[in-house]
Amino acid sequence: MSTNTLQATGLSVWQELRNNIRETEVWMRNQIRDFLDEFEITRQQLSILQILKAANNEPLSTKEIQTLMVDKRSDTSRLVDRLIEKDLVRKRKDPDDGRLVQVYIKYEGLRLLAQIEDRMSSLDKRFEKLNADEAEELNRLLSKLKD
Repeated sequence: MSTNTLQATGLSVWQELRNNIRETEVWMRNQIRDFLDEFEITRQQLSILQILKAANNEPLSTKEIQTLMVDKRSDTSRLVDRLIEKDLVRKRKDPDDGRLVQVYIKYEGLRLLAQIEDRMSSLDKRFEKLNADEAEELNRLLSKLKD
């Protein structure tokens, strides 16, 4: 946005940046939600399946899963229960500490992840308005903001 346009809207370049990032986040969240609707799974449920897959058949407690999630405010226990209802994970009491629950990904969960990963390129196509150099620069700038 040009300086004249910013002045006309009354926004500083930093306010415009904040608004643009927020709008982009909402747009991306909606794109992901629409993509995952086909698989009848949410973004947070997908995150849990990916975390469990990365554990290489080792069980994780809901507390461990929570620490590995991007969205730390997620209700991990409720999300795990929904994945159990979908027959994608299973849980059991920790034999060493009955207060903890161990969560395992099931074959069905791994299979669903494979289907999602096979189709992920269709989600990535939304970024093809950028060339590889632009995408690399945007990745660098976004990472710089988070540092």
